[in-house]
Amino acid sequence: MSPVFNLRPDEPLRLDSERLADMFVDLGEARAEGLIEMSVGRIEELLARLAIAAEDGRPETCAGLAREIRAVSDMIGLLSLSWAARGVERAALSRDPVALAATRDRLRRMALRSFRLTEELRHRSG
Repeated sequence: MSPVFNLRPDEPLRLDSERLADMFVDLGEARAEGLIEMSVGRIEELLARLAIAAEDGRPETCAGLAREIRAVSDMIGLLSLSWAARGVERAALSRDPVALAATRDRLRRMALRSFRLTEELRHRSG
């Protein structure tokens, strides 16, 4: 029997808890939750645009959208999502379609997990 390889490892989700805590202290609970909700919506929009740009074969656009995802993710402390977006940016700039597809898939998985985590945090605080 041949060995089985897991090509999609379950990597831990990392977030900057200090940044999140500071955001809640500085903005207050309601405004911080609103900012997180707005940021998640923006990331979802950017992911949709990224998918279209990748399908259209526009690597520069993909890299720019990945940079925007990084910026929004960093702002609300979603470190794993930011790192995954950096991978997409690098793959896009390398013009390697296989690497771009793989890193986009990782970014999508990280985004779904990050969004679930932010929803869970909202429910805990409220």
